[in-house]
Amino acid sequence: MSYVVLARKWRPKYFEEVVGQEHVARTLKNSLEQDRVAHAYLFCGTRGVGKTTTARILAKALNCEKGPTPTPCYECSSCKEIHEGQSVDVFEIDGASNRGINEIRELREGVRYAPSRDRYKIYIIDEVHMLTNEAFNALLKTLEEPPEHAHFIFATTEPQKIPVTILSRCQRFDFKRISQHDIVDHLTHLCEAEEIDSEKAALQLIARQANGGMRDALSLMDQVISFAGDSFDEAQVAQILGVANRKHLFELSEAIISRNAEAALEVLDEVNRYGYDLQQFASELVTHFRDLVVTAVVENPDRVTNLTESELGIAREQVDGTPTDLLHRYFSVMADGAQEMTRSPYPKLLFEMTLVRMSSLEPLVGLDLLVDRLQSLEGTLEDDVDMDAVAAADAQQAHQAKKKIPRRNEVEKTPAETANDGGESIKPEPVTKPEPVTATEPDPEPGTRHPEPGTRHPETGDRHPEPGDRHPEPGTRHPETGARHPEPGTRHPEPGTRHPEPGTRKPETVTKPEPVTKPEPVTEPEPVAEPEPVAEPKPSTDTNERDALLAEPPRERWRALVEHIRKDTQPVAATCEHARLHQFDDGKVVIEIKPNYIELFREGDRPERVADAIKDALADLFSGEWSLEIKLPELDEPVSPEELTLYEEREADRVARKQQLEEDLKHHPTVEAARELFNPEKERVAVELHDE
Repeated sequence: MSYVVLARKWRPKYFEEVVGQEHVARTLKNSLEQDRVAHAYLFCGTRGVGKTTTARILAKALNCEKGPTPTPCYECSSCKEIHEGQSVDVFEIDGASNRGINEIRELREGVRYAPSRDRYKIYIIDEVHMLTNEAFNALLKTLEEPPEHAHFIFATTEPQKIPVTILSRCQRFDFKRISQHDIVDHLTHLCEAEEIDSEKAALQLIARQANGGMRDALSLMDQVISFAGDSFDEAQVAQILGVANRKHLFELSEAIISRNAEAALEVLDEVNRYGYDLQQFASELVTHFRDLVVTAVVENPDRVTNLTESELGIAREQVDGTPTDLLHRYFSVMADGAQEMTRSPYPKLLFEMTLVRMSSLEPLVGLDLLVDRLQSLEGTLEDDVDMDAVAAADAQQAHQAKKKIPRRNEVEKTPAETANDGGESIKPEPVTKPEPVTATEPDPEPGTRHPEPGTRHPETGDRHPEPGDRHPEPGTRHPETGARHPEPGTRHPEPGTRHPEPGTRKPETVTKPEPVTKPEPVTEPEPVAEPEPVAEPKPSTDTNERDALLAEPPRERWRALVEHIRKDTQPVAATCEHARLHQFDDGKVVIEIKPNYIELFREGDRPERVADAIKDALADLFSGEWSLEIKLPELDEPVSPEELTLYEEREADRVARKQQLEEDLKHHPTVEAARELFNPEKERVAVELHDE
């Protein structure tokens, strides 16, 4: 007897043996048991999934002498003849070669007659979609009202080509592709029965090449056995089936993930030398990257991929540590490249450029991370503004408080002890409760002239009193400022006179009042309505403070000068913060504007305003004559980096503090506990500084 191929030798004989089509087998068995067999069936599905085999089993079940039964006996003459293809009442027609209207007419003539011996006449038409439209139309009436002894079973791989009028007259069964797992199990059972030694990885490779068809798998199995004999492994299967390019696929993916464009091009050149079809290889590479994405996101990828165990291990190693979104981008770029290759006259060049592009892809930064970075930057900028505003407010409060603090010798005096500058003393009136001490105005600077009568103060706008103005009553308070008016006998300097120079001693004669046992209460006089305010001369920096500033290093003097300028004009202070200090001693100040700030510095009258503000601040804080020099280096001139500007110093301190806080946060006990709990793949620490 001649050799029978495995596909014929292992053709299923019962519904239970049909692999991967349990839904079809169960429905047909139940219809036989319940005597609800339809007169026409349509079996749809890809090649090699059991359509014709199921049709034959159904024919045996209907015509078996013990039936109709779900399990044919294979002992009666009917079962044996159908199994051998010799039955006179079961007709297997090839639709591709008998597709015309004449063949259908002959079928219609024969279907009217009763079966010769068996119970039913059964017509099995394979590839029924190949019939012409005229043939389908001729078959309609027979399918709609067939004889009781006739059954039709159609099989097709393209049901969409069958007219809907035929589909509506048939019960349709869709045969699924057989999974790789089911094919491997069936091949393992076959190898045990045939006493063949094989590796599971080799069988997985055969099942993958079968692409869901059992007949294809059995045919490949025959080919492998013919090549390797009764024992074979994965390498032999890959060699005989021509699937050695799987190695090239993993080499390409490894080169792309490691961003090695040179290695990727070398692999493609080797594939081209072997004579593989580059278009087919590109399609396989697209599928390969799909398998890598699935391996990265699925816990058990062997269920949804066609990778063997060894290939699955390599895939897990490649995707380990690679972001999923980057793998998806690899897939998208390769899919687009493979599609463009079909329309390009230079497929190899396009393939190479696609690989180079894939090798240069970088992981994308998430939008949440970008938002965090923007928020952190926004917080940093707000901190800068808040810090400058707070510093200016603090300096202003300190300046106001300093103006309100009285001198020591004036605070110790009581209103009764206040004497005029001529040395006269006034005996105080006895009082029951001492009045709160108010701060007297500081002495004007030497050489300052008193304002002329009738003129107004240059800052407050208050009018100076004229000789004919009515003075308020002694001891009363100013209605707006709250200052007490001088007692009688207090002498005011004549207009136009100068204050004595420092070092000259004024004669003072102050007599202490005798203690009074029971002082009589003094009633305060009624306040005078709307008195003219007395102008307050602008106080100058105290000598002790001036000496303390001069004792500081030049950089600290410059810092104090900038903060003093900030009280009046913030833009000028900001300009000074971007200037480098070269000299601040011997009556000379030399600063250098940073090159990248020069264009902004030169706008409008900013140079004059900056110079005037610095000179005014020098006059306020330091004694003597000071000269100012502002250097403007050209952009191509080297800048001395010995000292940072005040702005750079503040930013460097901020960065250092932020880095230290981030480092401390990484080792915080709570963070370490969370790290052990969640075991994250990546960590990111973001710290926002909010300076007080």
